[in-house]
Amino acid sequence: MTEARSIPALVPLMTQGLWLAAGALLYLSFGHTEMMGSDLWWHLAAGREMLEAGSVWLADPFSYSAAGEPWRNHEWLADIVFYLWAGAFGVPALVYWKWLVVVATYLGLARVLERSCGDRGAAVLAAAAALALAAPFIDLRPHLYTLAGVVLLFHLALEREPRRLPLCLLFLVWANLHGGFVFGLMALTILVFPWQGLTLPALRAWALTVLACALTSLINPDGIVVFVQPIEYAFTDSPYRSLGEWLSPFLPGGIRAPLFVPALWVAGAAVAAHGAHAWFGHRRLPWAALALCALTVAMALTSRRFIPLFGLALALLVAPLLADVLRAPPLRRLSALLAGATLVVALLRLAPLPLAAGPAYHYLTAEYAYPEDLVDMITGNDIAGDTFAYYNWGGYLHWRTDGALRVFIDGRANTVYDDATYLAYLRVARARPGWIAVVEDSGADFFLWPLETAGGPRLLGELAATGRWQLVYAGFSGALMARRGAPLPETVTLTPGYALDLSRARDALRRRDWAEAEAAARRARDAVPWHQAACSTLASALRGQGRAEDAAAVVADCRRYFPTRYLR
Repeated sequence: MTEARSIPALVPLMTQGLWLAAGALLYLSFGHTEMMGSDLWWHLAAGREMLEAGSVWLADPFSYSAAGEPWRNHEWLADIVFYLWAGAFGVPALVYWKWLVVVATYLGLARVLERSCGDRGAAVLAAAAALALAAPFIDLRPHLYTLAGVVLLFHLALEREPRRLPLCLLFLVWANLHGGFVFGLMALTILVFPWQGLTLPALRAWALTVLACALTSLINPDGIVVFVQPIEYAFTDSPYRSLGEWLSPFLPGGIRAPLFVPALWVAGAAVAAHGAHAWFGHRRLPWAALALCALTVAMALTSRRFIPLFGLALALLVAPLLADVLRAPPLRRLSALLAGATLVVALLRLAPLPLAAGPAYHYLTAEYAYPEDLVDMITGNDIAGDTFAYYNWGGYLHWRTDGALRVFIDGRANTVYDDATYLAYLRVARARPGWIAVVEDSGADFFLWPLETAGGPRLLGELAATGRWQLVYAGFSGALMARRGAPLPETVTLTPGYALDLSRARDALRRRDWAEAEAAARRARDAVPWHQAACSTLASALRGQGRAEDAAAVVADCRRYFPTRYLR
């Protein structure tokens, strides 16, 4: 009889476990966003540079346009973590760091929401909706620490008496990991505000808590500059704000967020629902959640990069309403079934996605889009000098050449370079009149650019036509040109390997030598079976021979390693 009675008692516990497992796997599945992670490389290089120099205060070591100028690196601690992690586990294992941070962050959000709404299912689903909205922006960058920081802030300050010491410790670490701590201070101001009792002691405690955290945030290598720099960036017409990732979601270009507009409608409906509950006396308005949602909507409308913060705030509004629905008698009896169904959905989402570091890292960072073959040639021949390079490749050059190739500009943007430097780069990138003079007047010894994209053929052709520049090497990803008289080896030697095979395959493809392209691409793919460029080049070589079915089979086999959208 005792055993029979214990079975029903286990059912709620099993259901809670199902929800937890479903949440963890669902959040992991959203951590597979493909994105050209151009910042990752300079973060790694910066971590190495700081440890080698024994200092977090660096004069710019990576460019020739700002050489020796102070580098305001507000993510210095994140850079060291990246470098140490890569040193301990290998660079591809950085995907495990990403997944760990993402899953922990959104499980933490689910825990906060469960405390608030009293229903684990509603909390897991609301956190999943927040991550689905944020997913296009979940790349391998220190900004993930800000998402984690916001969730920790919710845990410490949402609907509970704030404790200053833990909050100050949070901001001490956060201010040295990512500049998003400035948003954290704004969120703190909202979360600890005495919405339900505007007494003088309560307001004094609120002001002291915010002030203590703000002062603690000043404990960083650049002091108050870390406050001033993002505020100046937000309220000036800096040309860096024209970068696609920072544009309004309603402007073309940059990262697309297809769920943003539906989320705005959900936010409006949630506000109306909470207003109705307050009107009929069911519960009080969640002022902190409403204020956070309004703030993050305003920020997201200005820049799409803030959409993940909007997702976190929206979850605070949605979770209590979703809990009301799930607690309704018909659905309450189906809680275990709903948890199981969510687990099945999570497993189906995760099934085609790799958990092995190699293929996951290759696609999640778009590693194939970087000039690996060019840098192999550069490092193998000890080529060094000032290089006018493609913006997105700057960090990769820092990491691979350890400063041997100093660039004109890179993805560190306004933390190093002034507006004029970026505008000069845009003149070149857009091939505007006078662009060659910009390159030559900059003092560059070399010009490094994609061969088939970003206007590469035109730029490289016009530069060669001056007679003052010569082609050093053209590979599968791009070409290196040198100003005549620049220091070069008498004979350029090439490093054997799959990158060289890819270069030969692409060269044969341009010459429509399908058989040679196929042979070289197969060698490259034998070495790295999941390599996107090897897969696409081999498929193109097969199509060139009229073997469409064989090409489709290659694409299908490559997608077994990663179901990428960018392989046809």
